[in-house]
Amino acid sequence: MSRVMSGEAPGKKRTDVHGVAALLRGLLAEGQEEQAIELVVGLLTQLVEKNAELELRLLKAMRQRFGRTSEKLSAEQLSLFLTQLGQEDASAQQTQAATPGAGDAGVAQGAPPPSEPPNKESRKKERKGHGRRPLPSHLPREQRVHQPPPEALRCEACGRDKTRCGEEKSETLEWVPGHFKVIEEVRPKYACRPCGDGLVVAPPADRVIEGGLPGPGLVAHVLVSKFKNSLPLHRLSGIYARHGVQLRTSTLSDWVAAGADLLQPLAQEVGQRALASHVMQSDDTHLKVLDREHPNGLKRGHMWVYLGDSTWAAFVYTPDWKQEGPPSFLDERTGWLLVDGYKGYDKLFTREGATAVEVGCWSHCRRYFVEALEAGDTRAALPLSLIGRLFEVEREASESRVDDAERLRRRDTLSRPNTEQLGRWVANTYNAEPPKSPLAQACRYAINQWKPLMRFLEDARLPLHNNASELRLREIAVGRKNYLFAGSDAGAERAACVYTLVATCVLAGVDPWAYLADVLENLAQGWPQRRLEELLPPMWKASREAAARAPSASPATT
Repeated sequence: MSRVMSGEAPGKKRTDVHGVAALLRGLLAEGQEEQAIELVVGLLTQLVEKNAELELRLLKAMRQRFGRTSEKLSAEQLSLFLTQLGQEDASAQQTQAATPGAGDAGVAQGAPPPSEPPNKESRKKERKGHGRRPLPSHLPREQRVHQPPPEALRCEACGRDKTRCGEEKSETLEWVPGHFKVIEEVRPKYACRPCGDGLVVAPPADRVIEGGLPGPGLVAHVLVSKFKNSLPLHRLSGIYARHGVQLRTSTLSDWVAAGADLLQPLAQEVGQRALASHVMQSDDTHLKVLDREHPNGLKRGHMWVYLGDSTWAAFVYTPDWKQEGPPSFLDERTGWLLVDGYKGYDKLFTREGATAVEVGCWSHCRRYFVEALEAGDTRAALPLSLIGRLFEVEREASESRVDDAERLRRRDTLSRPNTEQLGRWVANTYNAEPPKSPLAQACRYAINQWKPLMRFLEDARLPLHNNASELRLREIAVGRKNYLFAGSDAGAERAACVYTLVATCVLAGVDPWAYLADVLENLAQGWPQRRLEELLPPMWKASREAAARAPSASPATT
């Protein structure tokens, strides 16, 4: 029977099918009807489970290629599914006790029914009037005056000149492409003419690349173009050529390496602050890397992001996806660590003397139930509705701008009953569900992650989900579609360095180009190591804003 469902060649499968048919005839001839029925039921069960698995894989592939990426379901959709299930009053239907043994799975029992879902109407904002947003006042403006023709400026009735009595004004937003400029570094020489001796000249100006051609602004533009705008270097070379400057891709690559090496101490500082943060989130994505020793010439490396307090985004590259990856960076992590269910994190939480505390992601939990619903199992509508209420409580708390104490109170009074009802439903469903069904897989994830998932009830600063770290990885996902691969492990490590500073700039609301241009110049001029903290994006922004607020100093006399 197992050979029928195996992955053997079609001819072999056909032979097995005929063998099963012969076995069934023999059982029926011997009067063993029950054994024959069990054999058929077993085969049908395997076929149904295999078909459900293949359908789910096909749906995932179709969704990734053609479908929407959001997993959010509208209230109307969930209401429709719940109506089909006859569970409009979900609270009354789900208050039955959990089955024996469910408590061992880590789910809640014996809790009161959840509160009513928040009123959707209360979140509707007043519809604002139409109109174009005003253009920023800091943009440079060029005024063009359009005068009427001269003959129209004389009154037709009396023949006198008309006087100006007002004006009509409109704005046009224009784009002027960036351009190169050449800075001539002039160093006058001085000598004593009578003696013909004592020649003096100023030392060469500091450069980002010693003896190199580019200024800090150009190096910053190359780094931002590749690691923020996801522009491959050969396309950037073409753009520069259209501006009249021929720069080879290999030259730009050398500039990227030099700039990243100069920025490496700052990236390490960001990593240390991420490790010391109150709440850390982590996730990863793959990145192809050239490798001459690999049979295909390419290997699959991984880029990890460690997001601390939504302020510090540290990227770390590892040449593989082995479980040693996360501990290599997180070995000294103390406190909350919000992650998905990847096994590579487990050692951080289960080893002796562990100081990291696992926090679960409700978006990952919801994702499995969405897949079950998309596979046709409408029973998943109930857990999705309950999880949706958790997000609704958080959304309303954020819109009301409540403090941590009030947010934690709302979680305890509004969210906790929903999680307890969900726990009972998951335990009851999982115990009665075929193990390979999409719904069983969703329940299994929730059961395995239940304790970390419930951690958000302990600290108001813990988010429900790990979406913020996933968002930081999107630029890498876009980048690898454009530049396809990193040239080496060293190149991928340099990419992690620049991604670290660019992403931290974005979190701080800092223009990455302005930041990198200024910081590269300071580092090239020998910025002291003891003051490195001043060059981190949040501190750099604060100092610039303070300087802008300060009264301008009077010109120095010479």
